[in-house]
Amino acid sequence: MVKKISKIAIFHCGFIYTGGGERIVLEEISGLRKRGYQVECFVPTYDPKLSYPDIIKKYRIKTLLPQLPRFIPLRFAIQLVLSCLFAPFFVYRFRDFDFFIGANQPGAYIAWVVARLLGKPYVVYLSQPNRVLYPRDHEDWQNVRDYYFLFRFINKWFRNFVVNLDKRSITSGSNLFINGSFVAKEIVRIYEPKKWTDCMGGANLAPKSVLNNDRYKGKLRINECEIGKPYILYTSRHEPWKKFDWAVEVASKVIENYPDLRLVIPGTETNVTPKLKDLAKGFGIKDKVIFTGPIKQKQLWELYRNAAVYIFTSPKEDLGIVVQEAQAAGTPVVAWNSGGPTVTVVSGETGYLIDPYSLKEMAEKIVYLLKNPALRRTLGRNAWEHIAKNYSWERHIDILEKEFKKTL
Repeated sequence: MVKKISKIAIFHCGFIYTGGGERIVLEEISGLRKRGYQVECFVPTYDPKLSYPDIIKKYRIKTLLPQLPRFIPLRFAIQLVLSCLFAPFFVYRFRDFDFFIGANQPGAYIAWVVARLLGKPYVVYLSQPNRVLYPRDHEDWQNVRDYYFLFRFINKWFRNFVVNLDKRSITSGSNLFINGSFVAKEIVRIYEPKKWTDCMGGANLAPKSVLNNDRYKGKLRINECEIGKPYILYTSRHEPWKKFDWAVEVASKVIENYPDLRLVIPGTETNVTPKLKDLAKGFGIKDKVIFTGPIKQKQLWELYRNAAVYIFTSPKEDLGIVVQEAQAAGTPVVAWNSGGPTVTVVSGETGYLIDPYSLKEMAEKIVYLLKNPALRRTLGRNAWEHIAKNYSWERHIDILEKEFKKTL
C-alpha cells in the first residue's frame, strides 16, 4: 500500500527581509496546511523583526541552528554557511517527514541532502537563479551586506565546487517549479533541467467592492501620515536596484500636469531613503512624496485598494509580486515592458507597459489615466478579473499538490 504524503518540510533560505520570495513560501505554508497537510518550514536565518513582522509568527517558522546574537557581524552569512556544512547531520530530525520542498538556495541544497540520505522525494521551487553565483547586472546588496560577503567569498575560493552542488541539488528533484515564464528562461538556460513547471506566485484578491472605491477624493491615515487622494503607489524594499529615484522623477513630471497628485512610498527606511527625500526636495515636490515608514499588511492592502495607479520602476525584476497585488486590488499598473511585469500585466487592458526606460512616456500614461476616470476604472476592473482568473494562490497550491500525487 502506498503511503499518503501528509507531512511536508519546506527548506527556505531565510526570513531576514520582506520580499516576494518570502511571501510565496508563507502562502505555500498556509495553503498546504488548509488542505490538511502537516507543514513545517525550516530556515538557516530568521529575524521576525525584519521579515513580515506583523504576521510571521503565526507561520511557526523553525531554524536549522540556533540564531546568533544580533551584534555579531555577518551573522546571516555565518548561519547560511554552517547550515549547509551541517546539512547531513540534520537527517535524523526529518525522518518522519514524507516529502521535502527546497525553496531557493540553500533550501534546495538542504532538501537534496536530506532527501537523498532518507531515500524520500523532494522538489525545488525557484523564484530566481542562485544570485550569489549568477547575479543580475549591477547587483547591489548594500542593504544585506552578508550577501555581498558570500558573493565575494564563494566566487573567489569555491565557485566551481559550489556551482556543481547548486546545479545538482536544483535538477535532481522530481520536479523544478519556477516562479513564472519570464525568469524561467534564465533558470532553464543556467541549469538545463530535464523537467520543470511554471508555478507562478499569486495574490490575495480584494473584495470586488473595492472597484467602487473613490480613488480621487478622500484621505487615508497610515501611521502618522495623512494621505490625500489621488495618489500613485510604489511598494518594495528601499534598495538601489528597485529604482525609486525613477519613481520620484516620474512623479515630478506627472505633478506638472496634475498638481493634486501624490506619490506614496511605504516601507522600512534604509540608507537609500534619505537620498530619495533629497531628490524629491530637489524636484520641488517634497510635500507630495509621502514616506510612511514600516507598515502592517492590513495597511498595505488599504494603500493598494485606494491608489489611483500603481507605478513599478524596477528594471530587473524576475516577477514583481507587488504588481499582481496591486491588480488584485483593482489598481491599474504602469510598468516597463521588461522583466516580470511582461507576464502579469496585459498592456492596454490591465495597465500599460512602457518602452524601457522612458520616464517621460511613463508620466504621460499616468496623466492620461488620471484625466480619464472611466478608463482608469475599466482597467482597474480588468486587472481585478485578470488576477482572479489567472493568479490566485489556490491555483499555485493546486500545481504543487498535483506533484505530490504524481510522485506517489
